[in-house]
Amino acid sequence: MALYRRLLFVLSFFILVLASCTKPVLIGSDFLDDEFQSLKFKDDFGLTFFTEKTDSVQVHGELVTEQLYTYLLGELNDPLFGKSTAEIYAQPLLSSVATILKNANLDSIVLEMRYDTLGSYGSLTDPVTIEVYRMTQLPDRLQDYFSNDRFEHSSELLGSLTFVPKPEDSVIVSRPTDSTTIKAAAHIRIPLSLLLLSDLTQQDSNVYKLQDTFLAYFNGLYIRMTNASNTMLGFNLVNSVSGLEVYFRKDTLAQSKYKFVFTGGSVKTVHMEHDYSGTVVGAALSPDPETDYWYVQGMSGVTTTMRVDGLSDLDGVIVNEADLEVFCSFPDGDNPQFYPPFKYLVTQFLTDTSIENSSDVNSAIERSNFNSSSEAYKRYFGGVLEQVADGPPAIYKYEMKVTGQIKDIMSGKRENIIYFNPIDKGNVPGRSVMFGPGHPLYAPRLKVYYTKI
Repeated sequence: MALYRRLLFVLSFFILVLASCTKPVLIGSDFLDDEFQSLKFKDDFGLTFFTEKTDSVQVHGELVTEQLYTYLLGELNDPLFGKSTAEIYAQPLLSSVATILKNANLDSIVLEMRYDTLGSYGSLTDPVTIEVYRMTQLPDRLQDYFSNDRFEHSSELLGSLTFVPKPEDSVIVSRPTDSTTIKAAAHIRIPLSLLLLSDLTQQDSNVYKLQDTFLAYFNGLYIRMTNASNTMLGFNLVNSVSGLEVYFRKDTLAQSKYKFVFTGGSVKTVHMEHDYSGTVVGAALSPDPETDYWYVQGMSGVTTTMRVDGLSDLDGVIVNEADLEVFCSFPDGDNPQFYPPFKYLVTQFLTDTSIENSSDVNSAIERSNFNSSSEAYKRYFGGVLEQVADGPPAIYKYEMKVTGQIKDIMSGKRENIIYFNPIDKGNVPGRSVMFGPGHPLYAPRLKVYYTKI
């Protein structure tokens, strides 16, 4: 009985202790109330949008970070955005000393290009033809090149291939050198003319040893898509699968091969063109602001700018955070299957020479270890496509942190103009159609949280 009383006492003591721990702390609560009362919120800014043409985007620079990672090839005929085309110029390089090719007997030469599914857009069920020509102009790898640059090329067709794109299917490749087959990553293989490339085995020895001497002899390849009306493909040229593979025989009957490769040390560019004649987007390029929709496009396509009215009302405050949400969908006559919106949207500003990512975007990229597809990037900036309604048509949202850019505008450091583009614009074939400020449910909204000084 005594033991029971002791246990009951101990249990009662713990219950009292726990109860005392759950009582609210009142000391200093007036200080917290003051803090909450000083934090303000404003979301009734006037937002004005203007859709504009993009002059060009950089497609090559001396640094690898100034080069593309997806090389686009094809033609789109978009019901809203009109016609977009992309053509590739690329220089294959020596992968090692190639003196073994001198006086060799050529069996075949094949251009191999590894698919990059990030560049797949439009129809992938219709046959297309890719044609290859020899460049007759030597680009300078130390020079910057842009999407409106072109290079001279021969009119003689070096090779072509007609096929139905299958960017996700592996390829079975026969290996004549040892009569076996291998399964390779998804790519296309275009046979080139042995007649037009017969001089490959008749060059001075330095052509096979020195990169600059080889490039002076073989300036590069011009690659275009024909008989396509609505297909854009992406290729990863610096992938180990890509290159110019030469099969030959020398001295013995056994077949050998040598592979020229594409690297960051060679020029690889994409020439892009956009024709908005007679389209909805073409009409939006007028000087008038957008009301119903505004438009953003990859490649060297249109961008849209935003001006914020009402920031002067925040004079004498500390901006704690600024969030922008914009919504996109598919207007009447659009084709969601062929033209899905791009996944990542970024905010940018205009410098004296180019359009660059905002400090908010750059900070998020750095803090996410340069991985824009990570959860960290989404947390620090956002701009990731998110479906919010099934539709039809489906409704999507991009929500972005624009704190740094709004602060820069308020301080006079930046002009009151925010640009919108897909991240890594020159690598992206897609587009998004955004709801304008006139929409009753999905109008863009800027939310600013601030503290009065």
